[in-house]
Amino acid sequence: MNISVDYKVAVSKPTLYIGECWKSGEGCNWRVRAAFIQNSQMWEIRKFVGPHTCTSTRMTEDHRKLDSKTICTCIMPIVKDMPTIKVSVLIAEIQARFQYRVSYRKAWIAKQMAMEQLYGDFDASYNELQGWIAAMREYVPGTVIELQTRPYYGPDDQLQLGKRIFHRMFWTFDPCVPAFPHCKPFVQVDGTWLYGKYTQILLIAVAQDGNRNVLPIAFAIVDKENMESWEFFLTNLRRYVISNDNICIISDRGKGLIAAIRRSGVPWRSVYCIRHIAANFIRDYKNADWKRQFVKIGKRLPYPFNISF
Repeated sequence: MNISVDYKVAVSKPTLYIGECWKSGEGCNWRVRAAFIQNSQMWEIRKFVGPHTCTSTRMTEDHRKLDSKTICTCIMPIVKDMPTIKVSVLIAEIQARFQYRVSYRKAWIAKQMAMEQLYGDFDASYNELQGWIAAMREYVPGTVIELQTRPYYGPDDQLQLGKRIFHRMFWTFDPCVPAFPHCKPFVQVDGTWLYGKYTQILLIAVAQDGNRNVLPIAFAIVDKENMESWEFFLTNLRRYVISNDNICIISDRGKGLIAAIRRSGVPWRSVYCIRHIAANFIRDYKNADWKRQFVKIGKRLPYPFNISF
């Protein structure tokens, strides 16, 4: 890669390896021959013909030997330290190291390979979910987990008995349940996308104590942020964590969430989160000073309108 040339494998056997210039058909005689020595159990280069006599131009865009497997090995430490690192950053890192700019697809595949080696296969991880649930119930007594699955239909649209597909899951830990009555009577709920092969959504509910310490009290993974998903989350939140009726729900007041609250029949009061409103404000008006003034106004309002995490 440093001298912008390449080679191809002419022979690859358990005891013999021969490589030659990829332009050997054009007259370049570069060639290497290696053999496996039984006595030493090591490979030994027996013959080398070089250097390359072919003329080559700089492969500014890519190099055939710089494949996804090679890139995966190089970026593994980076991905381990920062799993959410952007592919564009990895491309820049590869270019700085090898002086070649690889394609986005090649870098993306390399990152997926690194993620799989570090954290396991995405599909296999779903099969490990039942074991995780059993372990949590065994070693963290009182853990509440509600898992819902769907039937699996094969490529021929035939129902596959004995196979199920993950649909959604709610869980909360036992210490969260007795802790919530000692918190302020409001809960903030929100959702965020999960990154990976399957882009599901993590829903979370958090409370706050008198010292403004934040306490996560419930979690869920759902396929979409709609009324059905929020209803599933709020129903279990009501069943296992929050028994009070006089609770204030802080959120971005999305249509799906509001519909779920109304459908549940629980007399929970729903209010806007100041942070969400401020984010929308700066997006529409592009004025940071107006945003600060707006947040100050919100915090001067009486409870529960001045709530913000």
